[in-house]
Amino acid sequence: MKPYLRKTAAFSLVEVVIAIGIVSLALLPLLGLLPVGLNSNRSSTTQTGAMSLITAISADIRSTTATTGVSPRFGIRTTASGGQTLYFDESETVTGLQPGKPGYKADIEPVKISTTMTALRVTVSWPPQASGGNVLGSADVIVPVDNN
Repeated sequence: MKPYLRKTAAFSLVEVVIAIGIVSLALLPLLGLLPVGLNSNRSSTTQTGAMSLITAISADIRSTTATTGVSPRFGIRTTASGGQTLYFDESETVTGLQPGKPGYKADIEPVKISTTMTALRVTVSWPPQASGGNVLGSADVIVPVDNN
């Protein structure tokens, strides 16, 4: 009598190699898109922070009274004829220029609209240590100043 040989079902080595090849070809494009997604996320976060900072600066300028001429939160002079440059960290706190640290640079310049009305052009750019054409991005807004 012959001993009973039980057949076991299994994948052959060739089938396993082909399956791994198919899976790797499917995952390769997804890994290629990962850096693009991370860069897009970083850019979006930075732009959102800049717009939040512009909103805070605009609200600060609007809350300035004509008698003081200096904004209460950031100390922006609304009556000065020259421009100002302020440096901010990511938490909208005024700092000095800190090389190598993330943050924003806000340039505030007066704009003459008419003989009775003035405004301030607020330009926020990042990174703060960049100058001229080396900025990664910038946003600006014109904020009217209450002279009365």
